[in-house]
Amino acid sequence: MGTPNPIRLELDDRGLAPGARAARSRRKTLRWFEWLLLLVGFLCVGYVVYTYAEAQLYQAFEDRELDKILADTAATGTSGTAREHATPAPRAVPRRTFAGGGTVGRIEIPRLGVSSVIRAGSDARTLRLAVGYIPGTAFPGDRGNFGLAGHRDTFFRKLREINPDDEIRIVTQDGVFTYFVQRTSIVMPQDVWVLNPTDYPALTLVTCYPFNYIGSAPKRFIVRAALHATSAPAQSSLLKPADTTTAVRAKHSIARKAGAKPNASVRSTGPKSPRAKAKALPPTKLKKRLRTTARATK
Repeated sequence: MGTPNPIRLELDDRGLAPGARAARSRRKTLRWFEWLLLLVGFLCVGYVVYTYAEAQLYQAFEDRELDKILADTAATGTSGTAREHATPAPRAVPRRTFAGGGTVGRIEIPRLGVSSVIRAGSDARTLRLAVGYIPGTAFPGDRGNFGLAGHRDTFFRKLREINPDDEIRIVTQDGVFTYFVQRTSIVMPQDVWVLNPTDYPALTLVTCYPFNYIGSAPKRFIVRAALHATSAPAQSSLLKPADTTTAVRAKHSIARKAGAKPNASVRSTGPKSPRAKAKALPPTKLKKRLRTTARATK
C-alpha cells in the first residue's frame, strides 16, 4: 500500500496562482477603464456647462452695454436714433467699422422670440458666444448684402420656424434697422454666391442644415430679407389673396352702383320693351297675342 501524495499548491513569488493573478489584473484594468470613462464624461459635461455659461454671461453683458449706449445716445441725440424709430434717416457722416471680436449690435426676431448679440467675425469662438457678422459683407442698413452666421443648435435654433414676411430687427448704435423676410433656401457649403453683393439693402442669415443632424451638417439654411425702407411700403400695401378678391368685388360693386342711376334714367325715359307693353295689356288681348306668337314660331 503506497503512501498518498500530499496536496501541493504551486504559488508564485507574490503568493498567488497564475489564474488568480490574471483575473485580478483584468478587474484592475476594467476599474481603471471605468474611472477613465467617468473622467471623460465629467469633462464633456463641464465643457458644455462652461460654454453655455460663457455665452449667457457674454450675451447678458453685451446686451446691457448696448442698451446703455442706446439710452445715452437717445437722451443726448449725439448719434443713432431712438428705439421706436423703424429706420434711421440717411447719415452724412461715414458709418463706423467693426473690429474683429467687437460688438456690432443685436438681432431680434419678435415672432420667434430670438434675441442675440452680434459679434464681428465668423470664427469658432465668435459663433460660440454670439451671432457672427461675416466680414466683407455690407453694414446694417447700407446698400448691399449684410451677412450673419449662427449655430443651428444655439442662437439660430428657431430659424426652422421662420416664415416669409417675418420681421427681423438689427439694433445698432447707428439705429434700428427693420428687415422683412423674402424667402428661405437650402444650399451646399460651397454656394457662397448667397453672400454676393446686392443692389438694395439686404440681410442674409446662414446656419447649418438639417437642424436635427448629429455632427457636422452637410448643408446650409439661408434666410434672405430686405430692409424696411425698400420693402416695407410694398409689404404694408400688399394685399393677401382674400383681400385682393374682396377689393376686386368691392370695385365691381362700386362700378355697378355708379352706373345704376344712368341706366335707370334711360329705362324710365326710353321706349318700353315689348315685354313691358305686354304686361300693360288687358288679359284677353294678352292671351290672343300669346296664341299668335305661338303659331308664328311653329
